[in-house]
Amino acid sequence: MEIWIFFLVFIVAGLGLLAMLGYVKNETDRLELKHFMATAEFKREMVEVQAQHAIKVEQDRETIEGLNLRITELNIQIDEEASDNRKLQSSLDKLREDLAEKDPTSDDVLAS
Repeated sequence: MEIWIFFLVFIVAGLGLLAMLGYVKNETDRLELKHFMATAEFKREMVEVQAQHAIKVEQDRETIEGLNLRITELNIQIDEEASDNRKLQSSLDKLREDLAEKDPTSDDVLAS
């Protein structure tokens, strides 16, 4: 009779072990699914961030190109102004020389 009790205890223990293994497998599957969902969400967020970054980089590139174009225009304008300034300076020098030849006693014309 004692042997049947041992077998009954072993059968109950075996069923308990099988139930625990089923629970562990179920929890493992649930955690794997949770991990998979978190990974998919992370990848989706990364794609969104990369897309936003690409848009921002393109906007920055366009801004830089516009500023470079404006700098080029300003450099051309500076060169034109410098050329006009040199022409005006040479005209002024010539006018001073002409006035100095007409009135050599005037020091005010040469001092200016």
